[in-house]
Amino acid sequence: MSTRVIEPGLLSLALFRLSWAACLYFPILALPAQTPAGEAATAASSTGYFARDTFRIDTLVCPFKGDIEYDPGDIECGLLQVPENREDPNSRFIELHFVKLNSTWDDEEEADKDDDEEDSGLAPGKRDDPVIYLTGGPGAPVRYYVDRFEDHRIRKHRDMYILEQRGIGSSGDFCPKYSARKPEKYDDKTLEDYFDSSIEAANDCAINAKAAGVDLTAYNTIENARDVQAFRMALGLEQWNVWGISYGSILGQAYIKQDPAGIRAIVLDAIVPINARDETLFWRVVNWYDRDLKKLDELCRRHDSCAEHYPNLGERVRQATKTVIDNPIVVDVKDTELYPSGQATFFTDIAAFLPFVFLYEQSNYPGLPGLIYAWAEAVENRDETLFKMLAQANGDSVSVSQGMYDAIFCMDGYAEAQIASGKADYEEFPILAGAIGSLENYQKRAQRCLDMGMTPRDSSEYAPVQTDIPTLLIEGDMDPITPPPLAKAILPGFSNATYVEFPYAGHGPSRSVECAGDMLNKFYDDPTAEPDLSCVDEMEAPDFFVPLYTTSIAPRLGLIAIEDKKALAGPAAWGGLSILVTIIAFIFLSVAPIGRLIDKRQAADASGARWAAWLAAFFGTATIAIFGAAMAVTYEASEVLLLFGLVPWAQLGAIAGVVAGLAGIAAIALTILARLMRKLPIGTLVGLLLTGAAAMGLSSFLMYWDLGPF
Repeated sequence: MSTRVIEPGLLSLALFRLSWAACLYFPILALPAQTPAGEAATAASSTGYFARDTFRIDTLVCPFKGDIEYDPGDIECGLLQVPENREDPNSRFIELHFVKLNSTWDDEEEADKDDDEEDSGLAPGKRDDPVIYLTGGPGAPVRYYVDRFEDHRIRKHRDMYILEQRGIGSSGDFCPKYSARKPEKYDDKTLEDYFDSSIEAANDCAINAKAAGVDLTAYNTIENARDVQAFRMALGLEQWNVWGISYGSILGQAYIKQDPAGIRAIVLDAIVPINARDETLFWRVVNWYDRDLKKLDELCRRHDSCAEHYPNLGERVRQATKTVIDNPIVVDVKDTELYPSGQATFFTDIAAFLPFVFLYEQSNYPGLPGLIYAWAEAVENRDETLFKMLAQANGDSVSVSQGMYDAIFCMDGYAEAQIASGKADYEEFPILAGAIGSLENYQKRAQRCLDMGMTPRDSSEYAPVQTDIPTLLIEGDMDPITPPPLAKAILPGFSNATYVEFPYAGHGPSRSVECAGDMLNKFYDDPTAEPDLSCVDEMEAPDFFVPLYTTSIAPRLGLIAIEDKKALAGPAAWGGLSILVTIIAFIFLSVAPIGRLIDKRQAADASGARWAAWLAAFFGTATIAIFGAAMAVTYEASEVLLLFGLVPWAQLGAIAGVVAGLAGIAAIALTILARLMRKLPIGTLVGLLLTGAAAMGLSSFLMYWDLGPF
């Protein structure tokens, strides 16, 4: 996690990106055979904003072909031609990339799965009404969603379209090298200079984009909503179902106002009101972060062991942050391409807000209290190894199209709104709010929008929605950036909506909770019926990993891998040979007695060395199995948690490793003693010595690489 390219005023999004992820050529894009696209488009666009839309769709070899695995026909890609600015009759045309994720329903395969269908409560078969998914960010590329929705259960019954919004990825990202330009400007020594560097990057993006002919005023939510309508019309669909999460919820509200007749039913999740610019509370990122830390602390207090080991989680974050105020963490790094000065600097934003990232996904929650404490300790101790690894691990860490994000931030009026919201946060939470921005910087950002000609659009276009379209408004109770109060703020305008709140869930539960796909399919099957919300009842409080088995092996090995991969050969040989010999010895020593019993052979007298060797191999194999399972479980919960530790029962592996080492010593000693007292067959002698040595090697490896019990 390099400290460069983190937008201080937008840290909630920038850190979320860290959380953050083969298409065959097809001659004919499989589109719904309803009204011919050309006829529908021509009739609908003879006047108004769509007068210049061509509604032209070209097939496309997917940009991620070869990087994402799928079978032919699972995924299709295309390009939609649209005017860049429908309010300018001389505007150029641009092309928007889209992906169609075809339904995974297969009549022949599903015939044998009736029980599963009965369990889901859904009638079998593929539905004819597709879903358009409105992406988040703004600026998140479509590839992330292709990965994310590979196994989502909504695809079992419905095709899903994803339109890569204008200015994103293959839809004309106009600043693709946003964070890689001028790396020297990120060598800041003060926090305010660091904030100013982000403004300079945004300025460079805007200046270069305008010089290339980009109309930055065309990149806003209103024009995005028109693109969605144009896409529906080009596909020849009279109606479709809509599903939007995060920024997609803002776009969804704009789309309701733009194309209400084209929407059959809509689901909005992780909601931000479309009029967020008008209410200070809506943009108070730090307020929502503090809210979640308190909720996490409350859950921890209900868990006896968690309350004992990890009290006052929010205060622990603030304590660590204080140590970095006016005293950033500076480490020497080898990568002078990323860091021309040879140093990487970590400011308060990283110290305060790294835990924020892990509140997005509820799968992180079991390990989060332990991670917060481990992270706070690393910050306070200025763990050089960890910070060197983090600085050089990501390089260009921004995976979104930041230029498009900046444009919407200006054009939708959020830069101005952030001034008042930042001030309110700073007055109530000075440590956390001061960690990610300053009032001076927020004002500079808003002025930059004006200087670059991106004056906010009229606020009337962002008035709250009033609709009777069947709607599900969904929230995760512990969403750190778009919490339930924001969804409840728009609820009065949805006269035909059901509010759904998932307990113990983070950002976008309709995307991350396994049963949510069935819930959405049921809703889309009959939007007028009472929604089946049984999925919500399946949510359970997190079972915390307490105490976290802390270890530094991951950052130590990670840093070696980054700075000198060849140096990994030593640890690989040390650990690999110890593991291989230990497992082989355990299998052989366990099976050999059975073979001797069958052959009626007498084992050579080894004076207990054989038993000691078996114990060494047994405990060594147990060590390997426990640590392997612990790493798998930890990785499943949170990949980044591995940087700090493992699930608590990994301690058993550490203890078993010590026992294996002691048994290995005993095996070697007894083998030598047996050799001195009587002759041992050379094969037995070598085997027992190798087993003891492997167990000792494994034990010493664990101790050296911080996997011991002490």
